[in-house]
Order: sequence, then C-alpha cells, then structure tokens
Amino acid sequence: MDLANWFQSIAERRWPILPATLLEVRDACSRHNDLISFTELANLCLSDPLLLFDLLRVVGGSRALQRNESIPSVEQTLMLMGLEAVVHRFGKLSAMQAVPDKLDAEVVDAVEDWLGRSRVAALIIKEWLSISGEHKVEDCFVAALIYNLPACLYLIYRNQLPDKPLLQEVADHFGSDYSKVLEQFVQAMPLPAGLLNLLGSGAPSKRKQLLKLAMATANSLEQGWWRSSWNVGLDLVAKLIGATPQQVYLGVVQACLTVARQPRAAAYTYPARCILLIEGEYKRPELKKAAVLTSPDQLEQGIRESIRHLSNDLKFERVLFYRYDHDSHSLRLKYQVGLAEGHALRKLPLELEPGSFLALLTSKAQSFHAPESVRNQLVRKYEDDFFEHIGDSEFAIMSLYLGHRLAGVFYVDNGRSGRDIDDTSYHRFKELVARLTPHH
Repeated sequence: MDLANWFQSIAERRWPILPATLLEVRDACSRHNDLISFTELANLCLSDPLLLFDLLRVVGGSRALQRNESIPSVEQTLMLMGLEAVVHRFGKLSAMQAVPDKLDAEVVDAVEDWLGRSRVAALIIKEWLSISGEHKVEDCFVAALIYNLPACLYLIYRNQLPDKPLLQEVADHFGSDYSKVLEQFVQAMPLPAGLLNLLGSGAPSKRKQLLKLAMATANSLEQGWWRSSWNVGLDLVAKLIGATPQQVYLGVVQACLTVARQPRAAAYTYPARCILLIEGEYKRPELKKAAVLTSPDQLEQGIRESIRHLSNDLKFERVLFYRYDHDSHSLRLKYQVGLAEGHALRKLPLELEPGSFLALLTSKAQSFHAPESVRNQLVRKYEDDFFEHIGDSEFAIMSLYLGHRLAGVFYVDNGRSGRDIDDTSYHRFKELVARLTPHH
C-alpha cells in the first residue's frame, strides 16, 4: 500500500461514523430548524473523531483557512456552513458496522478503542492546559481527536488486528515515522492547515509537547499505568505546567472516567478499565459470543447449579448472584450462599452509577480477580459502596451476558477465612459462568 495512493483512496470516499453518534445526529437534525442547536452538533463532533473528520474535510481546502493557518472552532465551522448545508451533509452519514468478510467485529472494536483513546487524550490535554492557566484549548482538543485517525483507517483497510503496537505497525508498513504519516494525512485530505502547528514537524512548542505526551499517555494505558516509562511522561508534564504529578495523574483518571460515562461505543470504557488494573500482566477479556438459552427456566436452573458447584466443589465461602433489573438499572440479589443473617447486601440493590466499578464491569461480558492488594487499590481509586458492604477479602466477579443483554453478575470470595483465591479456582469460576452462555 503506497502512502500517497492510500491517502487518495481515503480522500475519495466518505467514512462511516460510530452508530451511537449517528443516532444522536439524526435526532438532532430531525427537529424543527429553530430547535437545531449548533452547540449540540459541535459537541457530537467532538465526541466522535470520525464525525469530526467528516466535518473538517468540508472546510479543510478553504483558501482563507490555508492562508491564515488557523483552526476554526467546530461550532464556528457549522455556523459558517449554514444550517441547511449541515443538515444536508449530516443526512448522508452512515454507521460503521461489521460486514462479513469485509470488516470483522473484532476490528470494529479495535477501531472504537483507538477512537476512545483519542477522546481521552483530548480531555487530558484540555485539563493540563487549564491547570497551566491556558483556556483556549480547542485547537489541541481537535488535534488529539485527529491524531489516531490514520491508524484507525489503516485498521479498517487491512481488516486485521495489528501484530505490533498499532502506531508502530502503521509507521513500519509505510517505512516512515508515524508523525510524518500524520502530517501528510492532514495535507492530503486536506484538513485545516492550522493543525500542522500541532501535528506537523515545525518548530517545537509547549502545546505541541503536551499534545504528544497526552497522546502517549492515553494510547499506552493498557500496557500498565504502573510502568516507569508511563509515569516519566507525567512527571515531565508536571514540570512543564507547574503542577504536582498527582494533579497531572488525576487529570488522566478524570478524562478516562468522563469518556466511560458518556461512551460513544463500548470500547470507550476500556481506558477507565485500564486505570483500574493492578500491576502485572493484563489480557483484555474477550466478549463472549453468546446464544440466548432456549427458556428462562433453563437459565435459572443453570444459575442454581453453578452456585451449588461454586460453593460445594470449589469451596468458595460466599457465592452471590445478582440479577440485572432493567427497570431500575440496578443489580438485585437473587441467590446467595454464605451471607450472614441480616447482612446489608441481602436487601440492598446495587445501583449502576455511571463510572462506578460495577457499571464498568457490567458494560460487557468480562471477569475480574481482585487479590487483597488489588482490592485495596480499587477502594482507594474508586468510590463504590459495593466495596464497603462486601468486606476486606479478595474476590472474583464476572458479568453474565445473554447475547447483547446483561443478565446479572456472579461474585465469589472466602470472606470468613480470608483464604486466597488461587489461579485454578479463578479459572474454573470463569469457565463455569461462561458455560451459561453457550457459543453459537
């Protein structure tokens, strides 16, 4: 794939946007003209880099913009285009979705993941600039959203997951630094030339340096926030903006949580999950491809048998199953073994507050093992009533999905003796719950 030819093929077509964004765009544009809000549409563009890309391409070739080397604000761009033109253009958008033999679901998930990282990086640099007393941040915000786009389009073209870190694979494929690929991407589309002040190879500046550090921070979160190389970047940011490393780190946490609370796609929650992880090797849990069981009775029987097995054979001292209640959007205890009489959890519904540990856990089918050190970190990093009620022991927890529908959550611990949950017991716990969602 030659870089110039590839860019030409990208420039020749319109690209789909995230399905959740498209629904909101259609809703916003279907109202009476007096009720269509440019501010709302601008915020939608700033939540989905693919939609932003679609918009910036309209004005990227403007001679006035190329001369001034400026980046107009997104809201200003929409107003300059005019309501009729905006509604007409946005009316022809399509949604990105898996297509057999053309675009695999796992590749779509990876694209959404990298778009989410861009959004996290945008919020990170906004916070860092704010701490340093700079409040004109939209140029950096937009540049952060654009940064990962060539890599995302590469994923879509290749329709396979990368063997190396994604940006490195893109660079190696084209025999060029990723920064050079990005610079040529801005010029080839074309996007507003002012982006090159931040994404180009010109003179260094504090804003450009902060942008690179924000991108590196968001893009490498899954490799472990505990790594010294990750924290060195935050220490450098602290020196650049005159803040403490703790302030800088909290800006990252807040950005991850904000994106997870308003996810454009399930993968927008991944950075928040990474912030929760503990030191050690991490393998992202795979989404189970599940078939709905033929009847509610069968599911109920399977859950009861699983609880008996977890308690009698695997010897977990406490086994809880929480059923998801759709109407109240909460988890309610359905079955339990080992909870003391009068225990608060017997009657207490667990609210799935946006950004809470349980909300993130239940956003997809996955499991989590929290030894004591991990549990303590979770409590420190996360304010969640669940930890208060469950006590101090290590635990394992897993969400149960039927198809794309959350059914509930299994929880196990050895709350009386404090005995560790060894790897074998944890894997058998995961296998047992996974069996309730047989593959197609």
